[in-house]
Amino acid sequence: MLSSCVLSIGKEIISGIINDTNSFYIASRLSAFGIYNRYIVSLDDIKDEIEDGMLHYLDRVDILITTGGLGPTFDDITLFSVASALNKKLIFSKNAYNHIKQFYDSLYKTGKIKSNEMNDKRKKMAYLPENAIELYNSTGAAFGAYINEKGKRIFCLPGIPKEMKPMFDNEVLPIIKQLSTGVTISKTYEFSINDETLLGQFIDKIKNSDVYIKSLPTGFDSKSMGVRFTASGNNEFECLKKIELAKNRLADAINGNV
Repeated sequence: MLSSCVLSIGKEIISGIINDTNSFYIASRLSAFGIYNRYIVSLDDIKDEIEDGMLHYLDRVDILITTGGLGPTFDDITLFSVASALNKKLIFSKNAYNHIKQFYDSLYKTGKIKSNEMNDKRKKMAYLPENAIELYNSTGAAFGAYINEKGKRIFCLPGIPKEMKPMFDNEVLPIIKQLSTGVTISKTYEFSINDETLLGQFIDKIKNSDVYIKSLPTGFDSKSMGVRFTASGNNEFECLKKIELAKNRLADAINGNV
């Protein structure tokens, strides 16, 4: 099973100013396609920290996805940091430049901005790491970047959710689907037990590496408790078969049949 890490970059993330919904979205989508997301990490807009974090986790996973830091401001340094960590240069992209120009031309024509001049801040977004594949931004200005570095896959995405989500779905997922060899399925069932300490003993009796079983306690006022079963396999049928077997074994254990 391929593994991944999500690096969420931005001072507003680590400071608690905004809620990091991007990591949740990406991790859940990766999991659905059989990718084991091992880490979610938040980093400041500091070059050395982005480089160190990237190299540290890239050594431990197959896929690394960054969000944030692709914009025009002084602290948008993700692509510069990624390129530096990989000993690559930032290369001017004519495609990215044309897209940025058209984006601001459109805003200018509709009266949303006062100038469509391609100033230095806008031109900054047209530079991508050398040998990177451009990831089209359907709702914003900055392109993302995809780098295949010695079999390690690196995706750099915008931090604005309305830009990140369509880029991930339309540009990243098709590549992920080609890389992944399986799927991951989760199902939740209710069991007539309200004590997690007792339930945990039953889970210990029947658990194995095929299915991850997680109790979902809601308090002792309830007479039942949810249990989530998560399985990975080559296809949905295989996963559901594993889950059904684990569910039945847990029910037997709770009823004293194991």
